[in-house]
Amino acid sequence: MESGDIGRDGKITQRKDDHIRHAMENDVQCNVPAGFDDVMLIHNSLPEVDFDEIDTRTRMFGKVMDHPFLISAITGGSKLAGKINRELALKADKYNIGISVGSQRAMFVDRSLKDTYEIRKYAPDVPLFSNLGLAQVIGMKNDEVSEQMDSIGADVLAVHLNPLQEILQPEGDTSFKGGLERLRELKKDLGKPVIVKETGAGISKEVARTLSFLDGAEVSGVGGTSFAAVEYYRAESDHHRDNARLFWDWGIPTVCSLVESGPFFDNVIASGGVRNGMHVVKSLVLGATCAGLAQPFLEAVYNRPSKESDPIFEKLIHEIRTTMFLVGARDVGELKERPVVFLGSTKEYLEQRGVDLSGFAQRGF
Repeated sequence: MESGDIGRDGKITQRKDDHIRHAMENDVQCNVPAGFDDVMLIHNSLPEVDFDEIDTRTRMFGKVMDHPFLISAITGGSKLAGKINRELALKADKYNIGISVGSQRAMFVDRSLKDTYEIRKYAPDVPLFSNLGLAQVIGMKNDEVSEQMDSIGADVLAVHLNPLQEILQPEGDTSFKGGLERLRELKKDLGKPVIVKETGAGISKEVARTLSFLDGAEVSGVGGTSFAAVEYYRAESDHHRDNARLFWDWGIPTVCSLVESGPFFDNVIASGGVRNGMHVVKSLVLGATCAGLAQPFLEAVYNRPSKESDPIFEKLIHEIRTTMFLVGARDVGELKERPVVFLGSTKEYLEQRGVDLSGFAQRGF
């Protein structure tokens, strides 16, 4: 999520720590919900499922994860960020789930920060996502992008789309011209999977259709952490503070983004306000390959001993299995066949956007 032409003067490190501190110490959550409360799963009172035999494994980019969620991009680029990344990587390894590092802009600008992203040794076999911003890769050579991936042993490149965050940062990069062609070049020449990920404002069906040549997307919609809110707390002037407040809830709620953009990609990660196992299962029923969580995992490891963070993972897994049991799904693949009904503002949004919802509701057990 880093941007701007910043040299080796500690500004990037300070900004990384500011993002973590504000996320933990201030209210930076969206006021607009992600939409999961508008998604009604249909209870199956005759599930024909043995709870102990429920299989939560899912496959993504050639690797099998034991559970259908991953640790979304959080941080990197400071001593504190490095500690958090190491703790999260150990959890990813323990539970065999995917993990993404935060924006590698910091290590591209300052090579001394590279070790804060080097987590492959702590999680040698899980799907690992590299992370660079579109505004940055536009100006990078292919071999520079490859070096960023290879240096941390990443399997997949995630190019984050963050125009909202960039425009609100005083030091942000606001030139996205040429981004589409650059993504086409990376897909053609990189030799590894390339996906895009938003950073809290969602992906529309129009953008998804345009980017459907890529290997996947992480929708990261409205409903979780608001980076406009983070920039509100970082602002040093009334002008920047007022602007950040105005756009605090800007974007597309996660469920709406998932439903309307998901069909254009083979691999879809639902993120943005995913807070429990039922949210994960709802995401899978709506077509996601897996779900991504950031804030809950950051809270789990922030200034806590490693052993104290296990309960949140165990709780999440139990919630997923319980929800699967109650809809009668023996494995993740069967969730795509389970009926679901849309309510409230999510239904209204999707209908106005031309999405035919009848097919979701008429699925059988």
